[in-house]
Amino acid sequence: MPVDTPIGDLVRQLSRVGLRPDPRLTDQIVARGAEARDALLALATNVDALHSELPAALGPLHALRLLGELPDVTMIGPLLSVLPVPIYGEEDVPARLFAAEILQIIGRVGAPAMEALWALADDQAQGETQRAAAVQALSYVATFAPEVREAVLAEARARLADDAQPTEMRTGAAVILAELGDGESYRPIMAAYRSGTIDQSKAPAAAARQFLLGGGRKDLSCVSHPLWERYEQHGPNPRDEAE
Repeated sequence: MPVDTPIGDLVRQLSRVGLRPDPRLTDQIVARGAEARDALLALATNVDALHSELPAALGPLHALRLLGELPDVTMIGPLLSVLPVPIYGEEDVPARLFAAEILQIIGRVGAPAMEALWALADDQAQGETQRAAAVQALSYVATFAPEVREAVLAEARARLADDAQPTEMRTGAAVILAELGDGESYRPIMAAYRSGTIDQSKAPAAAARQFLLGGGRKDLSCVSHPLWERYEQHGPNPRDEAE
């Protein structure tokens, strides 16, 4: 009878595989389900490793992407806790890709993430970065799980209109509505900008106007990329390894 390789050993291999893991390795990891998720989360949240030497620097990115194949609400808090991810210039490819995709991976949790993200956004025990990122992730949730799009929009509209909400929340709500291209919110959002309700340093009016009039933020669709499409569309590429 074959003996399964310990999941920790399989996940550690992700720090040795280079630009992309072998499908046989990823299949083995994903097949282990919840057991694999815990080990992947430990590697993905080791963001210091993103600044180590290659190939180890790519280990957290590989783990993050595999978490997108094993989505669960329990991974949201730990992933948000590592933000912001330090990026030291354009050549810092592992960290740049990781930071660009972390909210997409949270978005892949889908409908179950909605309640958890709003709760984190309201939790003053969380850092400001974590609260803002929780709100931002809701745009990806609504894109990945269109069945909750209207619920996300309705909650964002209500929070934008609520004078009791702090500026950071009303700003985040405006971002969701703009990124999702909610045309009916154009007038309330522009009025909020004029009244100073929205923090323009974090959500410029020009960007909001562009999204609202242009049908939303197009790259939200990246949340739907499965594992191998992420490597094809986003890299890393051989030139990144050379750098």
